[in-house]
Amino acid sequence: MKREIRSKLVKITVCMVVLWILGTVITGNAFAAVKLAEIGQGNGTVTADLDVIGRYENWEWFDPGTNDNEYGYYFTRTRLGLGLNLSWMAAYIQAQDTHMWNLPENAIAPAPAGPLGIGAIYYAHGHQERYHSTIIRQAYLDFPNLVTDGFSARIGRFDYIEGLEVLYDNPKINWLKKMRLAERLIGTFGWSSFCRSFDGIKLSYDNTDWNLTGAWIYPTQGGFENDAQKTIDDIDVGTLTLTAKYNTLIPNVEGRIFYFRYDDSRDIPKVDNTGAVAGDIEINTLGFHLVGIYKSDRGIADALIWSAYQNGDWGRLDHKAWAYAIEAGYQFTTVFGKPWIRVGFDASSGDSNSADGDHETFYQMLPTVYKYAHFPFYNLMNSEDLFIQAILKPMKNVVMNAEYHMLKLSERNDLWYMGSGPTRENDIFGYIGRPSGGDDELARVLGLTTVYTYNEHFSGTFFYGHAFGGDVVQNIYTKDDDANFFYLQVNLRF
Repeated sequence: MKREIRSKLVKITVCMVVLWILGTVITGNAFAAVKLAEIGQGNGTVTADLDVIGRYENWEWFDPGTNDNEYGYYFTRTRLGLGLNLSWMAAYIQAQDTHMWNLPENAIAPAPAGPLGIGAIYYAHGHQERYHSTIIRQAYLDFPNLVTDGFSARIGRFDYIEGLEVLYDNPKINWLKKMRLAERLIGTFGWSSFCRSFDGIKLSYDNTDWNLTGAWIYPTQGGFENDAQKTIDDIDVGTLTLTAKYNTLIPNVEGRIFYFRYDDSRDIPKVDNTGAVAGDIEINTLGFHLVGIYKSDRGIADALIWSAYQNGDWGRLDHKAWAYAIEAGYQFTTVFGKPWIRVGFDASSGDSNSADGDHETFYQMLPTVYKYAHFPFYNLMNSEDLFIQAILKPMKNVVMNAEYHMLKLSERNDLWYMGSGPTRENDIFGYIGRPSGGDDELARVLGLTTVYTYNEHFSGTFFYGHAFGGDVVQNIYTKDDDANFFYLQVNLRF
């Protein structure tokens, strides 16, 4: 009954948004102006946006000596959005059409090697070389100043990105929040071809000094799954975040505390070092972040700390886990290219004993892993990542990024995990775990990214990454423990 009611509410909201916007647009501007004046006591606006991405990916995965570890595929993703904005309410709907070609048929090796790259994971979801889907990706109603100034609500299907509850006019602090804090635990999986959305409600109270945001949401399928319109009813997430805005509580610093409740009652074997464990996943996550920037005559320094602690139930096991990130950087603003050097250490707990009745592997829930692993064969589960990053802007419209990661497993008795969270309601858990072979040295990774922005409407991205496999990789991929990955992407936005 609860699931049926929730499904009906989502469908009703989608229909309301579609009918209202299309009715306003189709019937013409004169009629729209009359209706807007009657409903909103003032004129409103109708908006449209278009976002097109084309990407080619080429994988040369670690080689077990069987199956096809070298292949390339490509996809296009087109999004069209329509919005209606009034003084007291706004509506938005976004359609998404995705086509994929040339996915590899023979790139899933026997365990423990498993899928040989991301293309193999796409194929495991659909068992097709070609993939296509057209969905309603977002459809929601916004109510600004619902009860009082600063209090707002959003209901329907929308993007939920934890960590971006507040943004500023300052591009530096925004970059740190978007690229080094947001979506560590809950995000849209935006780098994948199909992405994910969330059905539910979000409430916010915002003033000049702080922001309080809470939500109750259900993720959709997506990511690697083309049926991205379907809600995963057996996963529900509650969130509550309190943000002290930049330069209010602490000079030049933003602070945030957050609490997430994650419940997963899917009847799917869990990926862990204990084997299939019966029962639901019920996890509480409590954490915080601090991020700040400090300007001088010659440059800008930045620093951040992020930490999370988890407890709850992992099936019939007690769950206790932790994760943290400490990062700092300095940009030389008076030097050619304004080089920005950053270093950091991200770590999470693993499970040292599979038979002690506890599950201690940090669970990343529903993240966007690509932001923190541009060569996405690892994530923030049983891992340690010591990295150095250099960002250079040699031309006004060119940004180059070089990074080097030294990766280890936190616990050698646990697994090497990869994945970005649940992608399907049935059959597929959402994370992959490979045995460590009793070792903890995972890999060294070199990544190079170049972004060219022609104007506000057109940009292109090139990435190349090389992984030097460590002992963990060598235990599984005996023929070649090195891997390469590159992609070329073009973006068109209006």
